[in-house]
Amino acid sequence: MVEYELYYWDVPFRGVFPQLFLEETGAKYLFRDALEIYPAKSLKIHNPGMAPPYLYEVKKERYLAQMPAIMMHLAREYDYLPKRTETLDLALKSILDCLDILTEITRFYGQQMWTPKAWQEFRTDRLSKWMQIFELTGHSHGLKDDKGFLLGSTISVADIATTALFGTMIHSFPTLRADLKKHAPYVLALCERIEARPPLKSFLEQQREKYGRSYCGGEIEKSLREMME
Repeated sequence: MVEYELYYWDVPFRGVFPQLFLEETGAKYLFRDALEIYPAKSLKIHNPGMAPPYLYEVKKERYLAQMPAIMMHLAREYDYLPKRTETLDLALKSILDCLDILTEITRFYGQQMWTPKAWQEFRTDRLSKWMQIFELTGHSHGLKDDKGFLLGSTISVADIATTALFGTMIHSFPTLRADLKKHAPYVLALCERIEARPPLKSFLEQQREKYGRSYCGGEIEKSLREMME
């Protein structure tokens, strides 16, 4: 029986976060076109949300919007939350940091397009600092090049989110892999280990064959690609 329906576009971006989690846990779900809800029905569903992803729980007949809320909900359902209060708080912080990075790298979802000067300043300043924040978080909780996780010795929702963020980013824009290796080598190794997990490896191969190096789509992605060139 299908447990969830996940509504998003045919690009990874925010949607890959809950999708990676559902694949990791083996949850039975359907991936559905966001146009079935957005924009016409986005204010009519229970617990309305501004934009996809939307997660529909079949058994409870309810929707949930906002990527961080979806991730934290699934983490509770499947026991992917850290046990200690500090690391529990950091799990939520890490997901919110991911969302902030998505907001910044798209210049607030296309409110502005990138210029070479603005991109270079962002890449060498804020993006590098974001990478270092994740690296320092992992380092303080025992993350090594070949073992450990972002918040300790056990995988958590923070690792799935971190991989959805940086793994997708460097796949879509390979030139940024060098940035991640420079500023967050342990995080890069973590993403590679998470992506190699059996539940995720096959899914990512299929998704990337289908989408290629697509990221967020539209004029926003076009602007980003012009900067990479």
